[in-house]
Amino acid sequence: MLIIIAVMTASCGERASSKRDSDTGSEPGNATLSPRPPAAELPAGAVLVATDIVTEIIVRPDPDGDPWDTEKVAGYQGEAMVDNIFSRIYDGTMTVYDYHSGEALSPAEVRKIEEEFKNDRSKIGKLSFTEDWYYYPGENRVEKKSKSVTFGYELYNNLGKVYAYRAAFRADLN
Repeated sequence: MLIIIAVMTASCGERASSKRDSDTGSEPGNATLSPRPPAAELPAGAVLVATDIVTEIIVRPDPDGDPWDTEKVAGYQGEAMVDNIFSRIYDGTMTVYDYHSGEALSPAEVRKIEEEFKNDRSKIGKLSFTEDWYYYPGENRVEKKSKSVTFGYELYNNLGKVYAYRAAFRADLN
């Protein structure tokens, strides 16, 4: 009985330590997450709703699929953003990172990724943003601050339908 109590006490202590780590936004072994901003760094009048939330949007939905998926992105005009990010990579003013490893990618490595998709940026069918969300109670409004965007290229099955997306790279935003 004493052994059971000791094991339970030890495991509860580990869980509390893990919870403290997750409360600060830092997870052991995950260098891509940033800690929650201290209250002093919050925008004036803002309450932090979430940090490092990932929101994904399929910008090229299947036209034969759910009509709501098409309606949700009817106003999408992101081609200029996509082209600008690629231009900045190639002119050396922006560094992007491998989605999985977090390693910096050279412009030559990005060119190889783009060549895999025949240099057709219209095949970027999914955008994934990492954001912080703030609520302003006095104004009853929410503000999202996008910290990075990951481009996802479409992958097709043997019937020509999109079945998944390949993350090209992560671009950090200011």
